[in-house]
Amino acid sequence: MNKTKKRWAVGLLAGFLAILSLCAGTVRAIDPFFHYRHPDPNGEVWFDERYQNAGLLRSQSYETVLMGTSLAANYRPFWFDVFYDTSTVKVTFPNGGFHEFTQALDYAFEEQDVKRVIFGLDPNILARPTADAPDQLPGYLYDNNPWNDGRYLLSKDVLIRSAYSVWKKAQGQTQKLQDAFLWDGTIYFSKELALASYQRPEIAAEPLPADAFLDDCDENLSVVKSWVEGHPDTQFIFFLSPYSILYWDKMQRLGETDAMFALLRRTAEELLPYENVDLQCFLTDTDVITDLDNYADHIHMAGRVTYAMAQAMPGGEYRLTEENYRQRLDALHKFVVNYDYEKIFA
Repeated sequence: MNKTKKRWAVGLLAGFLAILSLCAGTVRAIDPFFHYRHPDPNGEVWFDERYQNAGLLRSQSYETVLMGTSLAANYRPFWFDVFYDTSTVKVTFPNGGFHEFTQALDYAFEEQDVKRVIFGLDPNILARPTADAPDQLPGYLYDNNPWNDGRYLLSKDVLIRSAYSVWKKAQGQTQKLQDAFLWDGTIYFSKELALASYQRPEIAAEPLPADAFLDDCDENLSVVKSWVEGHPDTQFIFFLSPYSILYWDKMQRLGETDAMFALLRRTAEELLPYENVDLQCFLTDTDVITDLDNYADHIHMAGRVTYAMAQAMPGGEYRLTEENYRQRLDALHKFVVNYDYEKIFA
């Protein structure tokens, strides 16, 4: 009886180990997050930035890191290769938090000699309390420690995603590396769609105090400044994306306009003194922000707009300086405060 139990236990253990070995072998062979292999530049299945970007940072050769939220996802890295005569990797996290960006940037600096960081510094994430920011990066992928690879090789979720990758490749549903995580080709942009996705808020009884966002902004900017100070030989290009006029309608109705402009001024005041910082403000392009055919909602713009922004960055047309930032932000403030929003909805 004891021998039977022993054989049953050994068989059970052997079966369990065989299943684990099969799981690890399958994940290792398919490697959907590019932990052990380079992605095929001509066709891969891209489906999760937070898990797959670690593989991009590890496998690519680059001098420039393009980083940001979903507003930065609609860029192609080779645009910056051309405009800045560089090599670029794109790392974006939808609704990303500053802790996530820090973790990814630290890994990029560990892997390559990063000479330039181009970062989409969205006002929305600057105003967000740190407690509300996501922190979802799988840390075991953003390091070179082989001893924690078991979390990758033996994960049921990764095994399922491996099967998903194989299925998508079998159907020919892949994207080139330059098109990874783009959404421009799957979403239409028009005034009708932008308005359809916009829920116009009720008018607030009282406006927010002008300093309402500053505490959270300062806390988030302290993280940004730690990047700049920690890498004085790296150029940091921070850009403010051109939120549409619907965004400013929302700010006006919620009574948050003055608080948002106080945040923008604080951002300029804190970042412009650094010699390795270039701050570019596309919010001030009133021709773009008032043409709702450029948008899918109140902030996400079409690829033709992001291309024009990328092309304009090296020339500095939208660059804020310590001499001009007050004038440019004051002009934008005057524009959005006096804009006839009702004609949009007529």
